[in-house]
Amino acid sequence: MRSRGSQIADIAILVVAADDSVKPQTVEAINQIKNAEIPLIVAANKIDLPHADLDRVKKDLAKASIQVEGFGGDVPLIPISAKTGAGIPALLDMIVLVATTIDLSTNPDQPYEAVVIENHLHIGRGMLASVIVKNGMLRIGQSIYQNGQKIGRIRAIRNEFGQQISEAEAGLPVEIMGLETFPAIGAVVRPVAVFSQKPSASDSVKVKDASSKLPDFLSPQTEVEVKKLKVVLKADTAGTLEAITNKLNEQIVVVSKGIGNISKADVLFAKTTGSIIIGFNVKAGTDIEIMAEREKVVFRTYKLIYELLDNLADVVENINELTVRERELGQGTIIAEFPYNDTMIAGTRVTSGRLSRGDRVKVMHEAIEIAACKIVSIRQGKEQVNRVETGSECGVLFDKKVDFAINDVIIAITLV
Repeated sequence: MRSRGSQIADIAILVVAADDSVKPQTVEAINQIKNAEIPLIVAANKIDLPHADLDRVKKDLAKASIQVEGFGGDVPLIPISAKTGAGIPALLDMIVLVATTIDLSTNPDQPYEAVVIENHLHIGRGMLASVIVKNGMLRIGQSIYQNGQKIGRIRAIRNEFGQQISEAEAGLPVEIMGLETFPAIGAVVRPVAVFSQKPSASDSVKVKDASSKLPDFLSPQTEVEVKKLKVVLKADTAGTLEAITNKLNEQIVVVSKGIGNISKADVLFAKTTGSIIIGFNVKAGTDIEIMAEREKVVFRTYKLIYELLDNLADVVENINELTVRERELGQGTIIAEFPYNDTMIAGTRVTSGRLSRGDRVKVMHEAIEIAACKIVSIRQGKEQVNRVETGSECGVLFDKKVDFAINDVIIAITLV
């Protein structure tokens, strides 16, 4: 993402905390700025804090090959405080000054060029793309082409404040509506077809809930390949989808990914491929829950990326184990029962470990196993959750009818 930002930007503002100085992510950003060969301004933030040390910032920047003004170089450094507003006018003045030293001229009469920075699917307005206009004038009614492919016609434009506008000049970030196909993040869109020298199939991403072609990992697999976790991944935006995908380790195979809420097609595709469904900032309606339960498909939704990644890491943790045995993940005692459709929900208190949606469980009555099943839903109050830790209470729904009783024990297990 930093790389894409540096490629789109005309001027880079490197924000460095005056109390923490240069960090590894700062060095990464510096390298991206250098590769993009764009002018740089350093904004030393948090100068209002008592431990702010501008001399340390300058020295650390010099170690990272950034020589600022007054320290052997010509890179502007502006002390600021985002909290108090100190230094912000000086930073804005410096941006204008640097802009005058480079050619940022545009021609509003030329066909527009805009760089795609984000995509997302809106329930009421359909496919939306956030773009920055780089040249020309973007107007309602114009066609949208990526390379040689027409991907829509602009039906509406919204500015950064969410206000509808009829046109957008160069330099403005706007959201456009009227797409039939999502453009690739970082792609340049225009009102006419312009073919790149090396067109790529990845230049255009259609929103779809499942692939029309089965992936090649469904062919005979080796022992190592079988030990991979297959995932159908859904997210609210293309940027989020990309960020999550880049963080997954090689033991997780994304068989399908897309933008938007979890659909019935996702459930059917997950069943066909033996996958689980992972959603981030998306919803799954009651009909999807019922279908997933019927088709024995596990799905989980998250609002925090680190929680998503931690839980997936938990799942694949034992994939490389060669022996097969049961390992207990957690226990819960059934303390109540509640009717639900034609079955019962087990009111449960977790007594050790944790219980998670999708867990294989054994239901024990007086040390005798009376059922082996899966947890398809866990609720705390009206909220559906993915995981419940020791000491918490929840409602557990199994994937089949279980004739349990109060004080029976639920034991979550995994095969390793």
